[in-house]
Amino acid sequence: MKKHTEKRKAGSILEVRCLCSSTPNVCIHRVAFDDGKYAVVRCVTDVCLVPGHTLTRDAQGWHYDELILKLLPFEYVGQTESDRGFAEYQ
Repeated sequence: MKKHTEKRKAGSILEVRCLCSSTPNVCIHRVAFDDGKYAVVRCVTDVCLVPGHTLTRDAQGWHYDELILKLLPFEYVGQTESDRGFAEYQ
């Protein structure tokens, strides 16, 4: 497992799309991070996060409210690429 040695990272959840046609439901999240990067992320547990809430990472992992989440691998990209990637999930 990859160890995160970076300083604390935070991002705001911008949009959520639920792909309800699959079982179990899959929620895709577009996140804007405080360093100007964006990402399209999905939780391993298929939890749907709420737009406007914050996702943070520290030495223990990713946090959403009081929960520790495991996210599927994702890339930090620019805003245009995140818009395109989020639009592709339909």
